[in-house]
Amino acid sequence: MSEAVGYLRVSTREQGRSGLGLAAQRHEIEEFGKRQGFTVRSWNQDVQTGAGADALILRPGLAIALREAKSARCPLIVSRLDRLSRNVHFISGLMEHRVHFMVAALGKDCDEFTLHIYASLAEQERKMISERTKAGLAAAKRRGRKLGVAARSKRWRLRVRALGNAAIHKLAMERAEAYRPHIEWALRQPGMNGRPISYHAAANKLNERKIETPTRRSWKGEQLRIMAARIGLNHPLGRLARAVARARVQELWKEHPDFSARQIRANVGLERPLSKKRAFRLLKECRRDAANRSPEHERVNWCLDCWTAARIEISAISRRHPEFTATQIIRRLRSPPVVHEPWVRQVMRECQLAFTRRTAAQQRVGRRVDNPRR
Repeated sequence: MSEAVGYLRVSTREQGRSGLGLAAQRHEIEEFGKRQGFTVRSWNQDVQTGAGADALILRPGLAIALREAKSARCPLIVSRLDRLSRNVHFISGLMEHRVHFMVAALGKDCDEFTLHIYASLAEQERKMISERTKAGLAAAKRRGRKLGVAARSKRWRLRVRALGNAAIHKLAMERAEAYRPHIEWALRQPGMNGRPISYHAAANKLNERKIETPTRRSWKGEQLRIMAARIGLNHPLGRLARAVARARVQELWKEHPDFSARQIRANVGLERPLSKKRAFRLLKECRRDAANRSPEHERVNWCLDCWTAARIEISAISRRHPEFTATQIIRRLRSPPVVHEPWVRQVMRECQLAFTRRTAAQQRVGRRVDNPRR
């Protein structure tokens, strides 16, 4: 008796778990082999849809079966043509490459013309099945029925989400462990001025050696930092952590609210130098946070500069003690900067104008009455 390779396929996991569809296909192939004088040397199966021209990528069982049939120079047997594929392009490609396959339902001597017709019918049937399924699901959804994950309980969704997160974490750990030698080598390289190498410079070292990331791309400093932390490499930071830099700048700004970005950099006292751009950005955040907490600053719409804290403090004292003069307010300042009485009076006047309701007549002559140069 001649040998052959058997292939079985079902579309859904439920069909694969039940085994009824697979058992029926196996019985049909065995009966066909007995009638035609074939004995099945091996069985391969898939639980995957028959749609698409990339069946060899989605169905490893089919790829193994075709490879085995070609190496052993024996035919591949399926119970029905739609079990092989529901795509005309894929089936015609098999015939073009002279892959010998037989369909138990069509017989041993079925010609290529008949196979093309049945392949077209299988593809059309797949489209009709898809349309009927979509229409049925849409009708059920209109009736208020929950579909998919929404139909499951909250406990089931949380459990599946936890399992998914655990699987993603496991894969990430495996990828990081595979790159451990490269990451350790990059972080051992010397940095600038005798300091430990930064993550950005270490990533450039890996790119220079043509070492690609798991996604076949070039390395970035942040990606290298995440992977190093994932496998427990305690590398001294080549760049200050954002939280550490922000906390230190906020503390220094509370002590000296009139400091500029250059003064912040000179007095920050951190283990790593703070760049001028970063110091200015963090200092601006401190000023903006203080301005958002002050109703006077929002109403008057002052600009953010080194006098922001002084303006906010003057406006707060003026609101609590409207009878105070500019000299008395200067004495009450917690950290008195070098301010002058005319400037303090101007700030007081701006606050008063912003919170004072004026009549239409006062608004018409407001420019002449409120002119500070008069």
